[in-house]
Amino acid sequence: MVKKIPARFNRFAAVFDDAAARAAGSWESSGSEHSSAADLSDLVNSFLERESREERESEELVDNGDQDKDEDDEIDFEYRDRLKDLLYRENDAVKGSIHAAVEKAYGEVDGSSSSGTSSPDFKRQLMARLRSRGFDAGLCKSKWEKSGRCLAGNYEYIDLIAGGSRYIVQVLLDGEFTIARPSGGYASLLEILPPVFVGKPEELKQVVRLMCTAVRKSMTIAGIHLPPWRRHDYIQNKWFGSYKRTTNEILSRKAALSYGCGGSSENQTLKRILFNRREDFVAKSGVGIRNLAAAVVLKQKENGAVNMCATIVVR
Repeated sequence: MVKKIPARFNRFAAVFDDAAARAAGSWESSGSEHSSAADLSDLVNSFLERESREERESEELVDNGDQDKDEDDEIDFEYRDRLKDLLYRENDAVKGSIHAAVEKAYGEVDGSSSSGTSSPDFKRQLMARLRSRGFDAGLCKSKWEKSGRCLAGNYEYIDLIAGGSRYIVQVLLDGEFTIARPSGGYASLLEILPPVFVGKPEELKQVVRLMCTAVRKSMTIAGIHLPPWRRHDYIQNKWFGSYKRTTNEILSRKAALSYGCGGSSENQTLKRILFNRREDFVAKSGVGIRNLAAAVVLKQKENGAVNMCATIVVR
């Protein structure tokens, strides 16, 4: 059986063949053995140096690949255990009852709402459902200015006061940490985050810190620049900065004016909410439905013009 000659041996042999050809030409032209020997020595040294350099570069590539794999394994194993511990370590009966109520309300609102779960309309409806079940739920509006590398922004979320403690309710928490080209380890963390999160602010703060660290590691592995809206300071401002809390189940007049008049989806949502409350008004006030002409009053001053959509009239 003929053994296959290693590629490195073939390259080394090619160097000598080339050197021999040059040496032959040198002998015929000048007869100098010293010159041909020097040329041969230079070629051999050049070959050995090139081989050594290629081996080092290959080892560096392997080392970098192993380092990335080690970092991803760290996300997969160490971070997974810590995240599970943060999410499920505390046996809080109050939190358990809130979680069950939120899951039920979420299913009801999600099935009847055409807006996404991140929209103010959805969150307001979810808050209203929780209040109808006797919970002290509110819609919190946070807003922050640009500071350093942290961009300005605003956010809305639901909180709930129960048993002397404040709980934050967040539906689809994994959507707040979605990134491009996630590593395998980071993707496994997203799968651990529950569809409905209920927890105290300090609990969510630890989850946010862990996930933001994992985001940075995952994007470093992928060689992607970390966007400003996935930085820790930006994300934590959503839930832990200053906020205003409201328990109104419908948009205020000021909020309605900010949406404007006409056929916008927000305006149609507002009119639908108010019209759906028509039956409650009739039942409580005793006014006959035939005597009730209900519509939405929306006035918006823009460029000196006043748009009047409708008026609520009770005869």
